[in-house]
Amino acid sequence: MILIRFILLFFRAIIAMLWTLSIHIFFVRLPQVLTPGKRRIFARPIAVWGRGLAWIMGVRLHRRNKRDWPMGDLIVSNHMGFLDIPLMLSFFPAVFVIKMEMRRVFYFGKALELQGHIFVDRKDAKSRRKAGVAVMRLLKGNNRLIVFPEGFASPKAKRPAFQPGSLIAAKRLRKRVELCVIDYLPDRRSLEWDVNKSTFGQLVNLFGRFRTDIGIEFFPSELIEGDPSELTVKYHDIVEECLHRNDREREEREGTAQAAASE
Repeated sequence: MILIRFILLFFRAIIAMLWTLSIHIFFVRLPQVLTPGKRRIFARPIAVWGRGLAWIMGVRLHRRNKRDWPMGDLIVSNHMGFLDIPLMLSFFPAVFVIKMEMRRVFYFGKALELQGHIFVDRKDAKSRRKAGVAVMRLLKGNNRLIVFPEGFASPKAKRPAFQPGSLIAAKRLRKRVELCVIDYLPDRRSLEWDVNKSTFGQLVNLFGRFRTDIGIEFFPSELIEGDPSELTVKYHDIVEECLHRNDREREEREGTAQAAASE
């Protein structure tokens, strides 16, 4: 079993690397070389990359409901871990607000910048202001943006407070906001992402999994009419309630299974 996982990890890592480089070189870098000086956001190639990576990683998507409303311009979601990125891109062609640490990653940091993502150091007021200007410019240009408003990955049902910055920009520009709730199945604790541990080691674990089931629930997009801070709290509470509901349903299934096994 260990050997099979190692082989799977090895081939997945190679395929994911080749896929990532191919999309970036041919659909991001090449157009930039052919049209120098033209500022572009490469949301659609990024979305294709995300859907492909989800398939490579063995992600199985479970929609809790269907989307039948206009797609939001600003997509807001809770953040569980790395796989949230290809998951979200499987539904929304968009760029992300990304933590500043990723900007310093060799080669890939620069690649992310060229693709049009926005970097922010949430502990630095100057960086937050600069990111806020970038968010305004991006949304004003009719581009789509995905944000994880708690700022870091956490697998727990209890969420850190959501930050309202991007929602303030969406209200000023009359852009639609859409909430999504992500949950790893059957038990998110089996994929617990720890920000205090090595990112590389946790990615190795993900690449070595045979399959990862991820659920997503959509909420209708809307224009912000009231206080963006109040909507931020509302979204935070919706996410927590959905995750607690999923936990209750899981516990009920486990209880039913145990009762059936004991009969």
